[in-house]
Amino acid sequence: MHPWVGLSDHVRLGVVTRWVTPEIVAGVLEKCRVRDKKPGALPAGFMVYFTLALALFQQDSYDDVAEHLVGSVPELSASIPNKSSFTRARGRLGPLVLEGVFRELAGPLAPVGLQDSFYRGMRLAAVDGFVLDAPDTKVNRAAFGGPVKNGQSAGFPQVRVVTLTECGTHAQIDAAVGGSNGGERELAIALAVSAAGMLVVMDRNFPGVALWKAYLGAGSHLLLRARSPVAHRPVEYLADGTYSARMNLAGQKGAHPGGVLVRVIEYRVNGGEVVRLLTDLLDPVEYPASELAALYRERWEAESPLPATRRHCSGWPERSPRTTRFAVIEAETAGFDVKRLDWMTVGSRDSRHVPTR
Repeated sequence: MHPWVGLSDHVRLGVVTRWVTPEIVAGVLEKCRVRDKKPGALPAGFMVYFTLALALFQQDSYDDVAEHLVGSVPELSASIPNKSSFTRARGRLGPLVLEGVFRELAGPLAPVGLQDSFYRGMRLAAVDGFVLDAPDTKVNRAAFGGPVKNGQSAGFPQVRVVTLTECGTHAQIDAAVGGSNGGERELAIALAVSAAGMLVVMDRNFPGVALWKAYLGAGSHLLLRARSPVAHRPVEYLADGTYSARMNLAGQKGAHPGGVLVRVIEYRVNGGEVVRLLTDLLDPVEYPASELAALYRERWEAESPLPATRRHCSGWPERSPRTTRFAVIEAETAGFDVKRLDWMTVGSRDSRHVPTR
């Protein structure tokens, strides 16, 4: 019998365990029907913490990460299981468990009234996306697609990630994962149900009638940057110089009932390019254009946690065990946990301000 049997069940991931509690892990394992068929050195509960540790210590080998977890326990540190054992255990754990942990933890953190986290009663959130290289396997290329040149595959398969992020705290509220052969907009639409009651800011890759209807139907409001051809014909000029216009599906005429009415705000930055914003907040008195233009900068706050996620996943192509969707979910979950830790630690000293600024 391996020396770890019966002991590794009690291994935790330091202070992260304050949020990723054994109770949460056990509950997710039960929901996913992942059970240990017999006592072993690498039970499912331990593998959840081990997978999170892989994201936190992304440059370390399996052996080194295991040392981080059990180094203070002589009975365990003296007999680390081999790499193939960890690989098989991760296969048994599967992708749904780590996604389930993410779903349990993801969500807004800012208490009502926290500075820079709300606008006129609406929680500020932003949607943004990025792509990550994945290991070059037939399974990954079929699932995710990748760059193509002259009809041939070029470069690694790529995973597309779109996140819904709370602007004030940088907390991940939700995330959607797909392949590079799909679009950001479709993934963003999947996040609409998590944005109820929020003012969601997006860049010019996202405007579209289907997305607009999805978010407004979910009870959220939108502030989106748009390219010049989108909603460019004024229907009515408003008192503050902004105007209402219709955004339609491609090929539809301006008055087509399938379109949506938007308010267009245009301004020039330092004498340079004209920025065009679309919003469903139509009242220029209740929602001044100057305030909404200033809020658009909050979208950049959504990008702040993303470099950390990219760094966590930067070694994927060279790390063959990380070949499926759960690699993204584990990185997002670990990134969320660390951000929650930062916010709670600093915010406990002064909850009136956003500590990440």
